[in-house]
Amino acid sequence: MQVRSLSNFDKLFYPFYAKDLQNGVAEKEMREDLAYFFLQFTCINNYFNQPVYLGGCNADESTVINEFSYVFLDVYDKMGIFNPKIQIKVAKSTPKSFLLKALDMIRRGNNSIVFVNDDVMRKALIKAGASEKQAREADVKGCYEHNVQGGISSEMVYLNLLKPLEYLLHDGKDALTGEPFGLPAPALSSYTSFESFYAEYKRQLCHLVDQTVELVNEYDNYMDYIHPQSMLSATIPSCLQSGKDVLAGGTDPYFLLLSGGFIADLSDALTIIKKYVFDTKTLQLTALKDILDSNYENREKLRLQLFNDADKYGNDKELPDSIATNLVAFLNHYVSQKPTNPKRGGRWVLGCHTARQSYEQGKKTAASPNGRKKGEELSKNLSASMGQNREGATAAILTATKMDATTFAMGDACLDLGLLPSAVKGDDGLEAMHGLLQTFITRGGYALQINVFNADTLRDAQAHPEKYQDLQIRVCGWNVLWNNIKKAEQDGFIRQAESLI
Repeated sequence: MQVRSLSNFDKLFYPFYAKDLQNGVAEKEMREDLAYFFLQFTCINNYFNQPVYLGGCNADESTVINEFSYVFLDVYDKMGIFNPKIQIKVAKSTPKSFLLKALDMIRRGNNSIVFVNDDVMRKALIKAGASEKQAREADVKGCYEHNVQGGISSEMVYLNLLKPLEYLLHDGKDALTGEPFGLPAPALSSYTSFESFYAEYKRQLCHLVDQTVELVNEYDNYMDYIHPQSMLSATIPSCLQSGKDVLAGGTDPYFLLLSGGFIADLSDALTIIKKYVFDTKTLQLTALKDILDSNYENREKLRLQLFNDADKYGNDKELPDSIATNLVAFLNHYVSQKPTNPKRGGRWVLGCHTARQSYEQGKKTAASPNGRKKGEELSKNLSASMGQNREGATAAILTATKMDATTFAMGDACLDLGLLPSAVKGDDGLEAMHGLLQTFITRGGYALQINVFNADTLRDAQAHPEKYQDLQIRVCGWNVLWNNIKKAEQDGFIRQAESLI
């Protein structure tokens, strides 16, 4: 059974490392043991990678980072692997030298590292009912989610935020299948303001959440029956005390995670509707619906106008960012009121993780008002739509950190940042990377992962894969080799690289 974290590795193993040194064991031998350990997880070849985390704080708020933390990164770096993936808890006491070492690895192409804000994590867990000690010792797991030790979460449900917009425009029906998944909607000609339109979108959204919660709660009721976790339960004190399986309410807290995906596409789409339909009255809703249903056929000029509109999420623009922030706050509040089934005694929480759904759900999503065509990929995590981050890395950070990440009980709110190699060269470039990371952490961002690439290199790698056998790409919470992803996915990263400044 694959665990979702190898735990706080440097804190856990440092006492053994220090004792072996004291007893005369050569550090070279321990490095070889560590490399062999890494090799086992690399050979598993888990697509989503095996997570392990470093750092955080001791009880006196001093850093957990120690000599073994540096050895860990050093051995990993020299091996040139991307599994296990590394999560670093960044706190005020985290040494700058350690962060610079990790950032240098990233800029040299070893991007299996995500930075997680320790302060935000702790505040989020305390809001969710954890003690200060539980919050400080909480595990990072999965891609960059968190939970207290002994807590559990399951059923990551991916919610396509563009679907309620389709229901609104099609009288409660899915635009591609015609299935009536939504609620009957008012006639498109009846909307007199963006506020009334937005209110209807939220009504359709809440209905979709209600349907999702009801369905998953029913299935989740049988999880301990069809998939009991006896081995896992035996490691958790609360399960031993209650005599209950971890999936039958034996642990607290228990969370079900609903991930609201593609926030950038949705906020961009609503921004276009507000500007073009209600503000300037350039388009009528009925005409826009017909254009989307035709997949912009014979309307390429208009599509490019909408696609290239300056008011796009991820660029520190007031309109799309305010829509995104408002919607996430609204959805977070609504979802957090939802209980799991009574057997569990837990509750639902919101995240913004998309994983591979950017591609899989993209295939099932109609053309959208932001200039995206039917079937194309959707935006990732808290990042701008592919090719839309035109104002640089700082603007992307400013957008993402407008949301209150402490309201995400399990975290799961990550910004994917793209940087050009020319921008991170030399000592100045490394300091610039550190400055961006510190800006993100100081402004209350939760998780940050970074790709360093340029479009020319990626295009050459696509044309000549044999020359780029070791090229890594950070996807959405894990690393893969460039040559192992599909051409359509490669094209998306090339578009992202083309928009970098």
